[in-house]
Amino acid sequence: MTPKYEVIHQTILRQINSGALRADEKLPGEDELAREYGVSLITVRRAMTELVSDGVIRRVRGQGSYVKQRPVPKKQPSEEKVIAFLLNHDNNAAVSITRIITGVQDVLSRRGYRLLAEWNVVSGPVEKSAIDRMIANRVDGFIIYPFDPDADTDNYEYIEKRGLPYVVLDRYPHGRPCAYVGSDNFAGGMAACGALLRYGHKNIAMITNFGFLSSEQERMAGFLLAAREAGPEVQAVVIDGAKREELPSLIRRGGITGLFCVSDRVAARTIQLLTVKGLRVPEDVSVIGFDDCFFDSSVNLQFASVRQDFRSIGCLSAEKLLELIDGKSVFPGTKTLLPVELVERRTSLGEPGPKQKNEVNASDAIYVSNEPSYIQT
Repeated sequence: MTPKYEVIHQTILRQINSGALRADEKLPGEDELAREYGVSLITVRRAMTELVSDGVIRRVRGQGSYVKQRPVPKKQPSEEKVIAFLLNHDNNAAVSITRIITGVQDVLSRRGYRLLAEWNVVSGPVEKSAIDRMIANRVDGFIIYPFDPDADTDNYEYIEKRGLPYVVLDRYPHGRPCAYVGSDNFAGGMAACGALLRYGHKNIAMITNFGFLSSEQERMAGFLLAAREAGPEVQAVVIDGAKREELPSLIRRGGITGLFCVSDRVAARTIQLLTVKGLRVPEDVSVIGFDDCFFDSSVNLQFASVRQDFRSIGCLSAEKLLELIDGKSVFPGTKTLLPVELVERRTSLGEPGPKQKNEVNASDAIYVSNEPSYIQT
């Protein structure tokens, strides 16, 4: 029969090795463990002594026991150099991702590094187990394309404590300095709005997707600023992507004649919806996307878009990470923004029709350009 102290010892050890208990996490107190396992304090203390001997916990007098941070073994000069690419993205057919990886690989191969990638088609945080697998492969640093960077802050801290550098792509965590490479989303939002204005649109809307991402928020800020600077005769609204089904009725009422979609993916879905509802692009409404790399056989239309240089994003992310590894950059909280380019296509961009009204209902929006306060919908 296994001694009771050994049962406690092995249970906690498995929790640490599996990642259920993270580095620097405080373990339950000895009294709590004694009650949980129905044993004496002496038995619990023997189990904790075994864990200390294993080198997996540290005991702090007067405070308790904590999971010990295990150092990453230093590589020998002759060992293979490896960079980890962690990607959480719910679109496994995204052309943008292929271009980013190509750019990363171009830079790393010239420097003698191998790229080790893990792609999870999920809408959530990066799994700690994926980070641990990369660390076990003795990687030199991380390039991370997160779904929601704010949900990954614990993971960034975990990587930092292991002494490894990382670079975040496309969107960054709010309020946490980190090396970031992406596009000038603010300028892109302004450019999209400017194009609609040049074609004579007075009532325009931006269609969001998730809304909480830094990239979306910057595009929205640029779009609204350009509309606001155009004067009171221009009305711009931001419509939650979840309300996209209401767009056809809004357009038919004459309230909106031009749309800026936060991504090409959203633009394609919006055009599909409008087409099904009997509306024409650009005769009834003009549409501009963002990315200029969306290909879908179900959308028989090449639409105007704000182009991102995804391959350069990949190249720069690899270069920035190598600078951190080589010690050439001592401050990791640098944001590197690449310029964007407006691609005008008359297939989805034109002047408003003569029968289209110049009015917009603020109740259909989240924000209004000349009234930036929040509107309850």
